[in-house]
Amino acid sequence: MKRKQLLHLLLVCAAVFCCAVTPAGAAQVPSENIIRLENMRYDLIEPSAITQDTDEASPLTTGSLNTTVPPFYSKAVGQISLQSGNVITFNCSYSPSSASVDFGVIAPNGRFYYINIKEGSIKQSIEVSQSGSYTVAIRNNSSQTVRVVGFVDY
Repeated sequence: MKRKQLLHLLLVCAAVFCCAVTPAGAAQVPSENIIRLENMRYDLIEPSAITQDTDEASPLTTGSLNTTVPPFYSKAVGQISLQSGNVITFNCSYSPSSASVDFGVIAPNGRFYYINIKEGSIKQSIEVSQSGSYTVAIRNNSSQTVRVVGFVDY
């Protein structure tokens, strides 16, 4: 009887120990889901062509997004300072889902690197190769106002 209790106690201790030593760390983005900035389409963009709401936080601090973008407008949703090799992940939905929307960043060189989405949601990561201040931006290519909600993780 004591042997069973001792064995049971050892098994419980082993289970607790195994759970306690499981390493914790930041979630890694699988490399196949990452697009390098150099491999993306880009447009040169005039700073005056980007609008920014006064109620949007700048720099982007929380990473959460809840905004509207008027028809045929580009909107800055925050600025972030990134190091070479950092990854920005867009995990957002928008409506109407039939709209064509570009999600991306304006690099220090003034280029708007973007991913065009036409299905109403995006879950994509971008790796930057140059350190600097980047502007997270959304461009609405449709004739309707688009509401965007989600997260931008960096």
